[in-house]
Amino acid sequence: MVLGSTTALLGVVSTALLSAMSAQAASLESVLAGQANLTTFRGLIKKHPDIFGKFSGEVTIAAPNDNAFGKLGDWDSYSDSRLDSTLHYHVLKGSITTTSLLKGDSIWAATDLTDKDYTSVSGGQHLILNKQPSEEVVLTSGFATRGTIVVEDLSFDNGKIQIIDSVMRVPEGIESTARSAYTDLTAFVGALYAADLIDEVAGQKDVTIFAPRNAAFQQLAGTFERMDTETLRRVLRYHVVPGRVSHIWELKNESVLASAENGNKLAITRHTNFIYVNSAEILQADILVSNGVVHLIDNVLGPDEANARPNFSLTAAQPPVLTQVGATATGTGVPTPFASDLPCTASCPPAEASGGVNGGYGTAYGQDGSSTNGGVALPRCTGLAGAGVGVGIAAIGAMMAL
Repeated sequence: MVLGSTTALLGVVSTALLSAMSAQAASLESVLAGQANLTTFRGLIKKHPDIFGKFSGEVTIAAPNDNAFGKLGDWDSYSDSRLDSTLHYHVLKGSITTTSLLKGDSIWAATDLTDKDYTSVSGGQHLILNKQPSEEVVLTSGFATRGTIVVEDLSFDNGKIQIIDSVMRVPEGIESTARSAYTDLTAFVGALYAADLIDEVAGQKDVTIFAPRNAAFQQLAGTFERMDTETLRRVLRYHVVPGRVSHIWELKNESVLASAENGNKLAITRHTNFIYVNSAEILQADILVSNGVVHLIDNVLGPDEANARPNFSLTAAQPPVLTQVGATATGTGVPTPFASDLPCTASCPPAEASGGVNGGYGTAYGQDGSSTNGGVALPRCTGLAGAGVGVGIAAIGAMMAL
């Protein structure tokens, strides 16, 4: 009787083990075939065995459903290289489950996208996964493109599959990101052109950029009018941290970062639900770009004001650390400094080449990942008064329980 019970128990265990082994051994294609609404993605997998045929380790596949490709519309017009980069960007390194995320928690997942024509982030360009209070998991990619996991934690023989409702967009350079998704960065990008630093900043590998919003430049318009080129270069370099990609969760209280301006220090302060670099508040964090990350801040930083810290007794915003001279007004009806230094994309009058503060020409590592700076004058943008002031600014304090 005992032998019979033991035999029956072994049979149950063997069946369970075989079922588990079978589930673990399921191929990517067989798992996807069991899901509805994945026709397009399955077709792309079959056409790109170089990407999906063999993995060097465990991965997580972010699989856009057919509705996601329908929303994108023009995906079938992508060049071969752009399509390849997009598919690589949907392969995340490591096996990631939604159950491993806590509410409000974020993960910066390295992807299989390492092509130097599309990214210069070491270890692969990133996707951000965040678990919402509703338990939904949202993915964020370039150009603020977001998608939600609609079918979660499917297992296959090399990891996990997360079915998503949007195609993720490969992050592009800071200029195209500013123009198309975060227009509150246009003054900063224009200033990089004015100081002839655009290729230096956009071409660096692994950077963290603290970019002041347009209003921060507006309230220092008179100051910048009187600023010489070399001083402007010092100020802008102080906003760039080379050699590291620091997302918001890595900016610990009282931590110090070395800027591109002779290593001058930038100090991080966390207070209640707010985060500051020196005395400037981070308004929007974790904007993905091709060579790292951008954090939008509310004031221009000063390389000679490294000891500036927020005054928490103030009820209004922290004051600028640079001396205000002349025009200080902000708003949509006020011209944005350096807007005219942005090269135009269409319908602009030709510009004269200049060797002064407006002499930086070239592109800023756009969609094709290339950069040109042949000294040729490009048309300049006009009429961008107050362009994008306040656009894209999100309160991040509620996300950051410290």
